[in-house]
Amino acid sequence: MTTSSVTSAALPPGGFGNGIFRAYVNGRERPGAGEFTVLTGEENPAGPGRDVLYGRGIPGTSFLRVADLGTGRVYVQGQLLTHSDEVSLDASVQSVRVSGAESVTRWSVSDSFDLEQRVTVSGTTAADSRVTVTTRITDVRTERHRFRIEYLWDTAVAGDDGPVVQSGAAGASFRPFDPVHSTEQTFDRSTGELAVADQYANPGSPTFAVAVSGTGTAGAVPDRVQYVCLAEAVFAPIGGYVTDPARDISSPASDCRPPAGGPDSGLLLLWSRDAAQDDATVAAVLRMSPANPYASTLRAGPVSLGTATATLTDTATGRPVPGRTVVFTSGGRVRCRVVTDGAGRATCDSLLGGLLGYDVDFAGDAIWAAAHGHGGLPGGAEEEVVGEGS
Repeated sequence: MTTSSVTSAALPPGGFGNGIFRAYVNGRERPGAGEFTVLTGEENPAGPGRDVLYGRGIPGTSFLRVADLGTGRVYVQGQLLTHSDEVSLDASVQSVRVSGAESVTRWSVSDSFDLEQRVTVSGTTAADSRVTVTTRITDVRTERHRFRIEYLWDTAVAGDDGPVVQSGAAGASFRPFDPVHSTEQTFDRSTGELAVADQYANPGSPTFAVAVSGTGTAGAVPDRVQYVCLAEAVFAPIGGYVTDPARDISSPASDCRPPAGGPDSGLLLLWSRDAAQDDATVAAVLRMSPANPYASTLRAGPVSLGTATATLTDTATGRPVPGRTVVFTSGGRVRCRVVTDGAGRATCDSLLGGLLGYDVDFAGDAIWAAAHGHGGLPGGAEEEVVGEGS
């Protein structure tokens, strides 16, 4: 008998947001003022306290870079300065304020430009919740400059620090049976959204995915989005990282990893903006994908010599759902907790004496909704309850 469970944790103190997402932001007194990370909230179908961005509630590996193309200087959120033209924004921070479900960090670069970053958590349900990161540059010079803005996001979905990605149209849902990218990629402005999903840090198919888009409230689509080996991309100049479509950055065999730890994939979102107007604004958004879990079906087979097999499938397609824990109960007692195999099957051999049959349940997750089945002796009636989903 094989056992498994979804790993979740209590939320660390601090942070802001709703029941689906919690954001954590560095204050002014810490290096990397305004750096942020994101965890799942108490009501997230993936479970609470799971990483969306790396950090377990401690910011530091997802950050912002701004290049002033008029002066050649690059301003970096935090202290990771890797080139001679880079300057930390910490010396220019004016304030970091959190109010309700939003943080606002402001910097003023002397006699050049003002910079503002907003991290906003909105919505009330898994379907409508969003984390929106908006950056605005206001050039205070008479002759205004052109800028590059880059978000470096250390995605670590459900604890998988090397998640895979899947491209799709704006507003589309993650498709768990469709191909995903596990090698470096560059996506141009025509790409609607990227779904980022755990893949190798669980016993089967993905259990949790988020969609990332660069449209945001400002309607500013990135010039490009890159799926990269983050452990190396952070050392490249802004806009200068070159992806290698043959390089594996996600599987356990990948050589893309920090000195300690597993594969380390992430996203680079790059914009070029002209501040000839009053300001230049860009934004990116995180959301659950699918917005609501897909429906699942759990079919309970007959009991023979105390053994029975249940099969978990995707309701719409009938395809098996592997890597999910199902629980067999009989006579008011839990008899087995079993992980479904590649065919979606789970077998329990502890059902002797179950003359009234047994129940089997899948609790559901962020990809598939909960489902229930009831089985009995051969020739008896079977019951299956389809999990509600999208």
